[in-house]
Amino acid sequence: MEEKTKPLAEMVKELYEDKHSDKKKKKFRLPRKGKVSKGKIKKGFMTIQRIDDNGNVAFEKQRIKDATYQLSTGDYHTSNKKDILSYKGKPFVIQAVKKLNPYNPNKIVDGKVVEPLEGVNETYGQKYIRARMLADTIKVKGKGGRIIIWLLIGGAVLFGINYFMGGA
Repeated sequence: MEEKTKPLAEMVKELYEDKHSDKKKKKFRLPRKGKVSKGKIKKGFMTIQRIDDNGNVAFEKQRIKDATYQLSTGDYHTSNKKDILSYKGKPFVIQAVKKLNPYNPNKIVDGKVVEPLEGVNETYGQKYIRARMLADTIKVKGKGGRIIIWLLIGGAVLFGINYFMGGA
């Protein structure tokens, strides 16, 4: 059984037509969940591309506080100015969940570009993360306790007035 092949001229013509066709290619659009407005940027927010352990990619916006940020998974990560990239003029970070620091394709160690896992110090942000975790665990006492105390005092005053004025 012989397979019929097309002449070379037809194959070239098909390739040329495919390349110069009027099909519009879809451009990448950042999901709404990860978009950061100018107002949010002023408040310290940035877009984070989170890469989970199973390879899923999700976009989210998080606020940088004391050089750290907390992902929606609950993990804390740290970043310095060199690790923050730009996407359409807005701050953008590529963060693997299992890594402490974000991925930066521009990392240079000893004059040469290295892979993200080779020779890059992963401990430069640990003290900031520890401080942030400690600050998040210490919660300031709310005003709810004061309200209850004032209600109890008001109730005691009303009870005392009713008791001394001849009530039952």
